[in-house]
Amino acid sequence: MKVLFLSALVLFIFVSCGEEPKNPVAEYGNSLTDAYKKGQQAGETANLDAVRKTVQAFYAQNGRYPMSLDEIKGSFGAEMDMSKYSYDPQTGTVNLKDN
Repeated sequence: MKVLFLSALVLFIFVSCGEEPKNPVAEYGNSLTDAYKKGQQAGETANLDAVRKTVQAFYAQNGRYPMSLDEIKGSFGAEMDMSKYSYDPQTGTVNLKDN
């Protein structure tokens, strides 16, 4: 019986030594970083939708797609970084570039 108990104790100690102790400050920092990244991604997705709608509105008004996104840059209420988007002027397709 003692051998079984000692074996279980040694096994428990061996397994628990491999675990990293939890650091609440690091976990909090990681959760803040994850929340920031998710918020940033949501903002980029919303901006992508706005750029697509602006391209479509340009097409409806002019009968052609803009030659580049710079042609519609002034149509937004706020300054947007157009370098985040790939654009095909033949089809009017706008996508987020892979980072």
